[in-house]
Amino acid sequence: MTQTASVASQVRKLAKENKVTAGRDGISRMAVSITHLAGDVVELDGIEQLLVNLKRKGILSKSEILVLQGRYLQERRAQKRSA
Repeated sequence: MTQTASVASQVRKLAKENKVTAGRDGISRMAVSITHLAGDVVELDGIEQLLVNLKRKGILSKSEILVLQGRYLQERRAQKRSA
């Protein structure tokens, strides 16, 4: 993956190539329910859910998704500052 393309576009491309969607499976829905019951709110956007699903399919390793998510969050913060 090139550094010039946004992380979001890189993740979308990788997901499309591997036929991975951003849909939540039963485990993801259960995790959201447990989190809400604990009084916390964690909302993954589409890119973050794609990262989770790419990891579950074995396409990305845990360390790879951590790096990509870190870069993605930095990009989002930079976009918010410039808006």
